Amino acid sequence: MKQRNRYFDVLRGVAILMVIAIHTYKSSIEGWINLANLGVRQILNCAVPLFFAMSGFFVYRKVLDSKQAVLKFWEHQIPKIYIPTLIWSLPLFMLALIKGKNPITNTLNLLICGFSVYYFIAVTIQYYLLLPALQRLKAAKRGG
Repeated sequence: MKQRNRYFDVLRGVAILMVIAIHTYKSSIEGWINLANLGVRQILNCAVPLFFAMSGFFVYRKVLDSKQAVLKFWEHQIPKIYIPTLIWSLPLFMLALIKGKNPITNTLNLLICGFSVYYFIAVTIQYYLLLPALQRLKAAKRGG
């Protein structure tokens, strides 16, 4: 069994609490206190990028030493995040169609994770696709 790194477990727990706080925090007070509320909200907003960075750290450590390993990685990882994104985007897609928005634009928006806050899924997929090239670049720098 793999040894877990407590540092990342604690960091993940803090990020989870920050996401909960983002969705429950209400900042509707007027005046100078509102400026403090804005500061608190900005601090909490780093939760998703924190998850993104931790994910990148662990994914980058995967050794993709052959074309088969790369293809297997892509085959496993990309559908795991892309399909749920499509499913969770469907209500917004349908709403846009009901409102009479351009169906071609909306279909493209759906396919590129353009609805709601799912931009980070598209970025994650781009990093998954770039990972082998980044690993080769690192190996070349280490060897040269």
